[in-house]
Amino acid sequence: MQAKRMKTKAWAVRTVLACGLIACAQMAGAELSGAPVTVLDAWVRGTVEGQTSTAAYMTLRTQAGARLVSVTSPAAGRCSVHEMTISGNLMKMRTLDSVTIPAGGTLALAEGHDHLMLEDLAHTLKEGDTVPLTLTFVDSSGKRRAVEVQAPVVPLGASGPGAARHPTPVSR
Repeated sequence: MQAKRMKTKAWAVRTVLACGLIACAQMAGAELSGAPVTVLDAWVRGTVEGQTSTAAYMTLRTQAGARLVSVTSPAAGRCSVHEMTISGNLMKMRTLDSVTIPAGGTLALAEGHDHLMLEDLAHTLKEGDTVPLTLTFVDSSGKRRAVEVQAPVVPLGASGPGAARHPTPVSR
């Protein structure tokens, strides 16, 4: 009777180990086929009383390639990816449906370039606040993945977290 219990126990242990190995292999495969996007140096520009929009900046990195297809935030009624171009003395912005992060590369959402627009702000954004952002990506296999970001608010006139404010010219 004792030998039979030991055989059954050994069989159960082998079954559990095999299931664990299969699960690990599946998770590793999922990771390789749709590597996550890493969000670096996210920040949001602060606002003044009555201002209804601002911009968010960050760097996106992925090994497998992906497209940023949507952005949401409880701090804004509407969020979108904007392209900024300068033609002569005219700055133009337009909403993009998505932006692509190349495989093994990065995409900078930066001042003076593509960036995230946060419009219909729920309240004034002050230095020290944090803005939650949900970025939704589609990988090369078509799988959607959401990445949650907590972006610090920097003061109006600063060029990023910890950066000094740009002097504001004063007319006299």
